[in-house]
Amino acid sequence: MIGLRSSLRAMPALWLALPMVLLAGAYGMALYPSDHYGLGATAMGTGALPFIAGFTAATAAWEGARLRPAVWWSPAVRSQLEVAGWAVLPSVLVGVLALLVAVAVLLVRSGATVPDLTLIAVGVLDLVAWAAVGFAAGILLPVPVAVPVGILLPFVWLAFVPAMYPVWLRHLTGMFRDCCGLNEALAPAAVVASVLVDIGVIVAAVVLVAGWRSMRQRGGSGRARAIPIVASGLVLVLTLRAGVGLVSGMTYAPVVTRDQAQLTCRERAGLTLCLWPEHAPEADALAAVASDVRSRWLAAGIDAPAIFTEAARSVAPAGSLAFGVSGTAPDDVIRALAVAMAPPYPVCIDPRTGTQMGTTGAGAMTWLQAWYAAAGGMSPGRLVEEYGYGQGMPGTTLDPLPTVDALWKVSPEARRAWVAHAAALVATCEEVEVDLTVRP
Repeated sequence: MIGLRSSLRAMPALWLALPMVLLAGAYGMALYPSDHYGLGATAMGTGALPFIAGFTAATAAWEGARLRPAVWWSPAVRSQLEVAGWAVLPSVLVGVLALLVAVAVLLVRSGATVPDLTLIAVGVLDLVAWAAVGFAAGILLPVPVAVPVGILLPFVWLAFVPAMYPVWLRHLTGMFRDCCGLNEALAPAAVVASVLVDIGVIVAAVVLVAGWRSMRQRGGSGRARAIPIVASGLVLVLTLRAGVGLVSGMTYAPVVTRDQAQLTCRERAGLTLCLWPEHAPEADALAAVASDVRSRWLAAGIDAPAIFTEAARSVAPAGSLAFGVSGTAPDDVIRALAVAMAPPYPVCIDPRTGTQMGTTGAGAMTWLQAWYAAAGGMSPGRLVEEYGYGQGMPGTTLDPLPTVDALWKVSPEARRAWVAHAAALVATCEEVEVDLTVRP
């Protein structure tokens, strides 16, 4: 262990600590914040890991290269593991500080107060794993090779792998930027898979360096020197296989539905409104808008549920309206409720190719949402902004608002018939003619 003054003079991790922390904070400012949700904000903060892990691995590679002669040949009072640990500790600590700064920025921007400690722990383990990889690269490779390897490998793993198919590969990396919406929780399987892979990487790096050093000291043959590589590779393969078994088949987001027991429900004017704790301070404002929207829908002949809930649609009580909203501005709440009232798009598979496809009927979704928004009381300016001329089907100039105007002029029964027809168009996987004419 060397003193602080010597460390500041000799260790690039400490030279670059301030720029790295500032970069992490700036990156956090560029990401989309969550809605008062500590888990979502922490997960978004892990999006900074690709370049933080690259910094950690590259500076650890430098330290490994600097200590290579001592690791290979010189006797030492302390164990080689202890020497390596002290060498990479500054790299890990600066990386952890940068990660915490990115998370803190997202927490402040999200209006959240408590980070998710599980995600932070996984992020720290990620950085330890990449420090081990970087140190091993510095011990085994020349500096001009080891440092670029330390930069590129984490970037490929944490930035390119999440962009690859199958989509569940990203859950092995420890970067959980796609988690979590307000009605979602982090999937335990993704956490365990990532931890297994990190442990495998650390063990593989230790086995490779220790085995290679032992072979060099004993002067083993070329075949014998391959043993550490094979053993290290075997550790990686086994842990990767275990991780894949846990996440295989998951969607791109490492999430499960959030426990509905955390919802708080209140009644207002015949409406039961159930909200997550993050929206408790806004409950009165949300309830006022939601109850007004429901009253307007009933008056317009729309069969509005008596329960509005922020639970995921897949677990919401039968007959309730599952919605998600950020903020209490009336037009924002009305739009969220209009989106929730429309049926979900079906999963349509092309029988010829086996791939997912769109349908002509799906274009009716915009018309249906525009009617629900108008009937719910959305302001005229926002209605034009969201659904007016040119905002209909992508690539067209079709305008839902004349249809909305026509719906106001017919009976509630005719409106219900039109809504049923439009909903059937959205829900079909057939190629159909989209006729949204309002008939008396």
